[in-house]
Amino acid sequence: VFDTATLTWKNDAHLHDMLNERRRAAAVMLKKKYLAAIGGYCGATFAGCFIYDFSSQLWSSTPASMDMIKARNGHAATVLDGKIVAAGGEDLDGDVLASVECIEVDAIL
Repeated sequence: VFDTATLTWKNDAHLHDMLNERRRAAAVMLKKKYLAAIGGYCGATFAGCFIYDFSSQLWSSTPASMDMIKARNGHAATVLDGKIVAAGGEDLDGDVLASVECIEVDAIL
C-alpha cells in the first residue's frame, strides 16, 4: 500500500495474499471498497479476475462467465464511466494484443 501522506510503500497488516500467484496482472480500485486484480500470468495467461473486499478482508474470484474475452497479461486497465477497461498486453501464445474490452463494474461486484 502506498501511503500518500508519507510517500512510502508499506506492507499493511490487514491485506491478505491473493488466491493464486499472479504476475503481470492489472489492478484497479472499484467504488473505493474493492481491488480488482485482472488477468496476469503464472505458468499460463489468465482471463479471470480476483476481487479484494477491504471491509471483509477477503479475496474472491469472479465466475468464468465474466472472464475477459481474451486472456491477457502485461496489459493496462482503468475504470472509465462505470466500466473496467482492459487494453493491450499479451495473449496465451505470447502475441501482443491491440484489442480493448470492458465490463460493467456493477456486473462483477
